Amino acid sequence: MTIQANFPAIKPSLLLDFANTKQLDSRITYTRASTASFYNGVTTAMAEQNLILQSQTFDSASWGKSSSTVTANTTVAPDGTTTADSIAITSSISVVYADLGANAAVGTYTFSCYVKAGTNNYVALNMQGNTTSWVTAIYDLSTGAVTQTANGSSGLATITTTSITSAGSGWYRCVLTFACTSSVLRYPCVMFAPSATGNTLTTNFGEPSGNTNGNTLIVWGAQLEQRSAVTAYTATTTQAITNYIPVLQTAASGVARFDNNPTTGESLGLLIEESRTNLFTYSAQFDNAAWSKVNATITADTIVSPDGTLNGDKLIGSGSGSIQHYVTRTVNLTGTNTLTVYAKAGEKSFVWVSLGGIGAWFNLSTGAIGTVTSGITAAITSVGNGWYRCSATRTAVVADYYIYVVNSDNTLEFTGNSYDGIYIWGAQLEAGAFATSYIPTVASQVTRAADAASMTGTNFSTWYNQGEGTLYSEAKLLATPGGATYPGIVKISTDSANKIGFWTIPAATSMYFSVGANSTSSADISIAQSPVSNFVKISGVYKVNDFAASVNASTVGTDTSGVIPVVNKMDIGTYDNSWNGTIKKIAYYPLRVTNAQLQSLTS
Repeated sequence: MTIQANFPAIKPSLLLDFANTKQLDSRITYTRASTASFYNGVTTAMAEQNLILQSQTFDSASWGKSSSTVTANTTVAPDGTTTADSIAITSSISVVYADLGANAAVGTYTFSCYVKAGTNNYVALNMQGNTTSWVTAIYDLSTGAVTQTANGSSGLATITTTSITSAGSGWYRCVLTFACTSSVLRYPCVMFAPSATGNTLTTNFGEPSGNTNGNTLIVWGAQLEQRSAVTAYTATTTQAITNYIPVLQTAASGVARFDNNPTTGESLGLLIEESRTNLFTYSAQFDNAAWSKVNATITADTIVSPDGTLNGDKLIGSGSGSIQHYVTRTVNLTGTNTLTVYAKAGEKSFVWVSLGGIGAWFNLSTGAIGTVTSGITAAITSVGNGWYRCSATRTAVVADYYIYVVNSDNTLEFTGNSYDGIYIWGAQLEAGAFATSYIPTVASQVTRAADAASMTGTNFSTWYNQGEGTLYSEAKLLATPGGATYPGIVKISTDSANKIGFWTIPAATSMYFSVGANSTSSADISIAQSPVSNFVKISGVYKVNDFAASVNASTVGTDTSGVIPVVNKMDIGTYDNSWNGTIKKIAYYPLRVTNAQLQSLTS
């Protein structure tokens, strides 16, 4: 609300400014008998990171070559493109290295690189600083094993973990995690090793010696991250990459949620939702046997998910020929139900979300909804750093639910290569016509309890005027409620027979200001305005035989006949049903303002 000359001359006797204060007035009684998720608009986590420049262009000037030659783009890389480079030895000690320069820092790092045997079967990953500060691990590319590890004598750097994982077609992703207490380490190196074990590591920087001139290795996709585990590969060119993601928060039982837009940070106010249950177990563990995989594989815990931890999975197309690739669950449901999943583009940019064989396509590169099958309603919401929450709703008897990786809109089949895919996390199946906040599960279904907030007794009576008054609110719904649901923003009442408040209809096409006394309607003023896409500002006045309302500065609607109910409490986020949305503000003036002032309040 902007201050204008035709605003009420007095201050409101009640002002609940949820969006700005992000706290409950001490007079409000609030309950929710479970944890629940929300965004606080502040907390972020490091997502993708790669501190190595030109991470798959080893012939570039970003990579130093010591006794090595690089031939670019000789081999098909794990992602199916011919971008892998061949390295050849020109002397006993052969090294290809990057220089982090000022990016070198104290902490725990993970260095990884995709490597394939050429005429040499052994590769070493090494992080160098000086002649005594280094770490080295050697990998056997014929057996897929880590065969030798060593630390320099300074004690400033120590290997914590190593691993080697097949990426198909002879490719392995070699991983070296180490902790360093000095920023001296700055050179991630890919080196030849002459054997699996017993290699002589030279005193200068722990480099394996004794290699045979002319031998080759194939390399692609080097990555250095300041974290204790490897994540999905992120390519770089001339700039290092460090991305951040808004972190989905968890509010403890009984703690109100003040939600924020995850991408803009806008404070959305108090989040009020009805009770819902996530009917999927293992909601973020797609590698679990509860999820059936069809022509698909899951790489677990490979990307930082919307909750800020390394638990996002990759859904990869496998198998031969042009076929479908998906994960699926069976849950027998009737009525209206909604399937949601968080998804992010990988090598593929589309996901298909299906309920019983019909569904909706979502473009994860643009954040747009693609083709939607008749009988489905769909929604997509950006939650930051390329992640989207995709939802599809269907009213029918449904048993089988699917999440597909697809190649383009309105198609299902493509030829997989056991590498290309999308990232997924946090699936939810709930009985209802729209998606509510994410409810994580593991071995059991989980129910999020309803939010409830009210003022009673003297906490109510000290600011309320029985004879006349003006009520104002600013609120938005999560989605169109549908069904026979009549969600409300605020209700002042004693019981269902005596009440004053704001609500909307199932189609959410209009807002209502209603006053009822002794089970008889005194006023039902409706104004066409949807509270779904944008916040609505609605204000209503009451006095005997004098009622009026305005929404978003609309022409004032009036009713000139009716009595005032006797009331003793205020419920926030309900009328006949839970609001299922956010409330920025509620205000109350203990007088009937003029119609001009009423309209101005909602401008």
